[in-house]
Amino acid sequence: MSPFDWLGKVWHRPLRVVVAAVGGLLLAVALVGVVGIVVNGRVEGVTDRALGYDVEIEDHGDDLRVAVLDVRHYHRNLAFVGSSRGGVRAFEAAYERLLQEVDELEEIGVREPDVAQPDEIRRAAEEYYGVFRPAVDVRSSDPAAFTEASDRGLEMLGGLEAQALEIDRLGEQLSAESLNAVDRANANARLLLIAAMVGLFLMGVALAYAAVRVVGELRRLYAGEREAAAALARASKAKTDFLADASHELRTPLTVLRVNAEVGMQMDRDCEHGEILEEILEESDRMSRLVEDLLFLARSDSTSLPQKSEIVSAEPFLAELAGRVEVLVRERGAEPRITGLDVQGQLRIDPRQIEQAVLILADNAAKYGAPGGTVTLTSTAGSGELCVEVADEGPGIPEEELPRIFERFYRVDKARSRKQGGTGLGLPIAKTIVEAHGGRIDAQSREGEGTRMRICLPLAADLPANHPHPLRVAGNGE
Repeated sequence: MSPFDWLGKVWHRPLRVVVAAVGGLLLAVALVGVVGIVVNGRVEGVTDRALGYDVEIEDHGDDLRVAVLDVRHYHRNLAFVGSSRGGVRAFEAAYERLLQEVDELEEIGVREPDVAQPDEIRRAAEEYYGVFRPAVDVRSSDPAAFTEASDRGLEMLGGLEAQALEIDRLGEQLSAESLNAVDRANANARLLLIAAMVGLFLMGVALAYAAVRVVGELRRLYAGEREAAAALARASKAKTDFLADASHELRTPLTVLRVNAEVGMQMDRDCEHGEILEEILEESDRMSRLVEDLLFLARSDSTSLPQKSEIVSAEPFLAELAGRVEVLVRERGAEPRITGLDVQGQLRIDPRQIEQAVLILADNAAKYGAPGGTVTLTSTAGSGELCVEVADEGPGIPEEELPRIFERFYRVDKARSRKQGGTGLGLPIAKTIVEAHGGRIDAQSREGEGTRMRICLPLAADLPANHPHPLRVAGNGE
């Protein structure tokens, strides 16, 4: 198992716990919400039923019984006290209240078919009234008929009272059952809510546990990354030290080799080994340049690039730089073209290093451009920076190769580059110098149309006090 597979396995274990805990927590929250809605709806339904029918039936049944008793009371007054006008009016009013109670009961409706219905009670009340009320008017003239009608009416009122009592008891039974149902619903709701709260608590505990695990894993991974970064830094330093040491060690034998070859050629230029000695000189020159380039990059990797920083005026610096570019380009067999030397402003730079970077671009343009072609050096200023552009009329660089030209040892045309003495370190060195000055370097190219490379440096007046690329001033220039 690779380290990455093991790391992914270790990492995903607590991660799965976290995902499961969060999912469970969300599910529990949703469950609590659903349970709350269902329980609330159930309790509300039971309560509405209890208040809307069961309790109402009990109340109206009780009111109906009271109305029947009132009618019987005034009936007895008329029978035993006498049929006075006031007694008759009181009887009529009690009878009207009885009919009103029947109307109210009819509005609610009695759902149970095995008890007296409102229409039956109404017919019984009207039948009673039709028997007793006419007898009141003949009480004095026909006492025997009145007595018979009174007895029969009391018997009918007893039936009405029994019906009212039956409805009242039905209401009491329904109300009791409804209230019990409300209590049960509330109890069930409490149990469900308690269970949901326990579930939430357990999910929270699981989430806390997973969070602790994840934090622990993150700390362990962070410690591992720090150790890996330290090991990588040590390896990088070892590589840089090796390059620096190797470069130093190679200087002496290369110098001896070159001197011996030069001495041999001076002793006898027409000897049969002259061609070999010339080749030794060329290769030693190339190796010396490679060693110097490697030493330069090793120093820049190990610390900030040592520089002799100074404020220079752009116009005289560019004029001197253009002269060196012109000489270099002509030595390479190309034709220089210089424009834009009248640029105003000041630069805070190491002139020697910036000159080295620009000469690298000019050397590449002359070597890899069209044979005998033109190399153009152009300078412009604007937006707080000075830009120096070198252009050639060569075959150009393929688009897929362009992003890699600033990589070390990378060469587009390896055969031609080696023939021209290239090491693949020129552009990386130029990039290192420019970026150490807080500038930027870029390239534009089209196949068959040549290549343009540009160095842009900030003008001194626009450099902030806390510049992100501070220049280290070295007294000896190293």
